[in-house]
This record gives sequence, structure tokens and C-alpha cells, in this order.
Amino acid sequence: MALSAGLLAVTTMVVTVCGAGGAAASRPDDARGRNTSVPVLPARFTQQKVQWTACGTDVTPKAVPGAQCGWVKVPVDYAAPDGKTVTLRVSRVRAKDHSRRLGSLFFNPGGPGAGGAADVANGKWQAGEQARARYDLVGFDPRGIAGSGQIKCPDGVAEEPENPPRTASEAEKTFADASRRARACQKASGGVLAHMDSVSVARDLDVLRTVLGDAKLNYTGVSYGTFIGQQYMKLFPGKVGRMVLDGVVNPAADLRQVARLDLTTSDDAVRRYARDLVARGDDRLGATTEEVLRRLTTFAKELDRNPRQGAAGEEFTDADLSMYLGMAVSGEVSWKRLTTALVAALHGDVTGFDRLDAEAAGESGDEEPTPQEERTEENESMSMSAVLCLDSPSAPKTPKQMLATADAFAKQSPLFGRSYAWQMIDCATWPIAPTGAAEPVKASGAAPVLLVSYTDDQLTPLANARAVHRQLDHSSLLVRRGQGHAAYASEPPSTCTDRAVDGYLVGGKLPGKVANCAG
Repeated sequence: MALSAGLLAVTTMVVTVCGAGGAAASRPDDARGRNTSVPVLPARFTQQKVQWTACGTDVTPKAVPGAQCGWVKVPVDYAAPDGKTVTLRVSRVRAKDHSRRLGSLFFNPGGPGAGGAADVANGKWQAGEQARARYDLVGFDPRGIAGSGQIKCPDGVAEEPENPPRTASEAEKTFADASRRARACQKASGGVLAHMDSVSVARDLDVLRTVLGDAKLNYTGVSYGTFIGQQYMKLFPGKVGRMVLDGVVNPAADLRQVARLDLTTSDDAVRRYARDLVARGDDRLGATTEEVLRRLTTFAKELDRNPRQGAAGEEFTDADLSMYLGMAVSGEVSWKRLTTALVAALHGDVTGFDRLDAEAAGESGDEEPTPQEERTEENESMSMSAVLCLDSPSAPKTPKQMLATADAFAKQSPLFGRSYAWQMIDCATWPIAPTGAAEPVKASGAAPVLLVSYTDDQLTPLANARAVHRQLDHSSLLVRRGQGHAAYASEPPSTCTDRAVDGYLVGGKLPGKVANCAG
């Protein structure tokens, strides 16, 4: 079983969706929203008109009634606006109560690497009932992502490692391969790769706001989309309207700090799993919480020394165990089915994990993805690296540093540490220097914003929202009890959460400094 096929797909999401801190250096706007850090944009950007048409299958196989799609052009490099451009894919669904329309409500689903145009066009994201009635919902694909001039990597360049390196020679080879892969991607992607940072995306948002005729930016960002929102607040505090940051990323935490928090969060999730097994009388992995944890940790160490053999002769290693535990942490597979596979594996049979893969794939839906969806999925992993490696400067830079980091992480978390550490390999070898720095966003002069979080969010922990709540000059924190990621306008619905957020978006009323909703 391969690190690249599974672990990178899962733990990269666990690590990166929480977000590396940092924003490219730039001076904030004054309270009137005047930007002083880059040249004034030519009128060909600020005065362009969107030609709205019905959304085609290149955006989504099935659009909701009335969904419209169009394009907006922005500079690749805002410091040189007369240079090359990139065209952003945009979608919208008009306000249901158009006579009382409040403007546009922009949406970003996070990632980084995820596009938002399809989510709005196909109704995957619809906001709350009141907000949907009063706003035009607007989705967009950030630069280099999905329909907005995808960055790309050539096929077959430098395979990723199957398992985290342990020796100096393995680490050196991994670094060499990753460097070669990154340079090939840079060559294939063109100039936009050097400008995938979140500050550039925040500037794109201001162009979109201007083009659509909104005096202020009304915005809902989920997960890494909250980081983009915070960069907008920093750059354009006077242009902030009603902003909801849901599943919050802490911009003051660098990539290593985020990874360490993810280790703690993931270990806590496994502990809750063990506690739940014991409470339900399922003693197949142990009679007490500590016994379950001890058996899993011992099993991980055994796999490190002596991998098991799968049905086709492939190795099942401690990295694979970390991957499946991570899948359960992120909700991609159920703990119940994982328990059955773990019990069999402890007795020498790891084929249960193959069945787990098949079940997870079956639950994702029977419909074949469109060619556009396949290209978008392939683009997401690369896009994550392209954004994070510019936004955060904190990855280890040599094989020796990476090995030491992995050892330290493994000491903190035997189940996840080594694998999570090696998710920083792309940024360790990225060919473009980072432009960001881990620092809090104060957003002095910005209108009050609403932060939203679950009490138990495995991807963006509540601790992030609390930290940002302390950092921002004016914010309200709404906490929804329960486990999940993105608490507003989500499944299962929360009437309390949706009503509070809609009350802010529609009426401008914050629910209080700190407010709570039952699960």
C-alpha cells in the first residue's frame, strides 16, 4: 500500500485544511478601504462586465434552475497589472426575494485547492434560508484552481514515496524526487504558480466585488476560505461588509504548529473512539480506553519493524495504519467498520482494509465523474501545495531537518507523527520562495465579523476560532455543539446556527461576543 495513494490524500487534507499561517507582506488599507501597497488597477479590470450565461457541464453536470456562469479577468501579478492575466470562473444564483436583494454573498469552500463555482451552481452550498432569499449567491474558482486556469503537473514525474523515509539516503532521494517533481510542475504551470498565494486571491475577491457592483464584500468562507477572508480584512478593512468565517484557520500558526495541533486533535479523536468502544461494551480491541490505545500504538510500532502482507503481496505498514485512522478522524470511513478491520489485522489479516476502501468508494456515489471533475480532482492536491508553500515559510528545508522533525513528531504521536511530518515535503522542496509570514490579523477599522465553529472539529479545531476571536479587534464567536466541519448551512442542519448566522447576514445583528447552539 502506498503513501501517495492513501496517506497523502488523507493526512494532507487533515494538515492543510487547517491551514498554514501567513500572509504575504503588504500594508493594510486605511479605514476608507484605499489600498496603498500596489499600483491602482487599470479600468479594464475594475470596469469589466460579466457576460452571464447558463452554466455548462464544464462547471457542473447538473446546475440548479437559474444558475448563471461567467468569467472575470484579473492580473497574475498585482504588482505588475499590465502584465499577464488569469481568467476566473464565477457562478451565481440570484436572490429569491429580488425586490429586497441586499447584494452579493461570495462563497469559498476552502481546501486550499477547492473551487466554489460548482458548489453554488449545483446547489451544494445554498447558505441559510433567509440569506438565500436576500442575496445573490456567488461562487468562484480561485486562480489556478478548477475552472480558473488550472495549474498542472506532467504525468509520470518522480513518483512520491510509498512510506515516510527513515534513513538519510531515503530522505535524500525523497527530497531529490520532490524537487524534480516541483520543478516540472512549475514549468508546466507557467507564471501563475508563483502567484497562488492567498493575498493574491483576496485581491481577486476585491476585483470580483467591484465588477459585481457591491460597495462592501459580503462573504462566507469555510475552512481555508476563512484564511482568505482574513487576508481580505487585512488588505481592505474599509470594504468589509458582513463576513462569516466558518471552521476557522489561525493565521498566527505556522505549518509546523498547525501539524502539531493536528497531531493532538487526531490523537484526541482516537482516544474518544477508544472510550466509545469501551462504553458500548465492545472489548475486541481492549477492555479499557488505555488498553485500546496501547494495542494500537504497539501495533503501529510492530508494523514499523515488520510490515504485514496484503492479499496481493503488498506491504501494510504503520503509514497505512496512520492513513486509515486519519480517514476515520476526518469522517471518510466509519469507526465501526474500521474496528472490524483492525481486529482482523491484529490477528494477521489486513485484507479487511481493502474492503474498507471498496465500501468508502461505494458510498461516494455511483455516478461517473465528468472529465472536468476528474481534472479538478487531480488539480486539488497540487493546488494545496501551490497555495500553502507560498503562504507559509516554516517547512524543514533539508533531509536532515525533515528526519529530525519526523522523529520529534513521532515521539509526540506514534500513531500519526511521522506520516504527518512528511506531508511538508512539497513545501520543503518548493521551487518558489514563500511570500507569507505567520502573524495574527487585527483588521483595525473593519466591520465586525462572525466566527463559527463546531465544538469538535477534527480539521479546524475550536482552538483556532478562539485564537482568532482574541486576535480580531471586532468579532463574535458562535459555537455549535457536536462533531463536524463547517457548522452553517450544513448537514445535519442546525436551526439555531442557521438562524443566528442569517440574522447577522440579513439584519447585521451579531449573536453576542460568544454564543452557543446545541447540537
